[in-house]
Amino acid sequence: MIKRLDRLDVVTSDLADAAAIYEGNFGFAVRRETGADDAIVNVGDAEIRLRSGADAASFIAANGEGLAAVWLEADNLDEVGAALDRAALAHRPIRHEGDRRILEIDPKAANMVPLFIFDRRT
Repeated sequence: MIKRLDRLDVVTSDLADAAAIYEGNFGFAVRRETGADDAIVNVGDAEIRLRSGADAASFIAANGEGLAAVWLEADNLDEVGAALDRAALAHRPIRHEGDRRILEIDPKAANMVPLFIFDRRT
């Protein structure tokens, strides 16, 4: 049902420092656009998105720095939603963003981790 890990979102108050940690400690190449509030670390066919700026600040104020979201790709989001319903696991209705249909799982059902599952069907 779940096809692969797509992305981990990590929030940080110091994007340059976080990028330096992934580059220096782990040898990853970090992609960052000039002036952008995020940076991307590719790990195989998945990525870690380092986020900072105003978007991340409210998350940090409420939860602290660190893991902010897990993104998983599925073959068929309708099947995932049906399985969640059968297991009585709360989730929001499917929403559309670009070429993705996204299902947001209630963090209480995922060890308090914001979990997003998507497919590429329109």
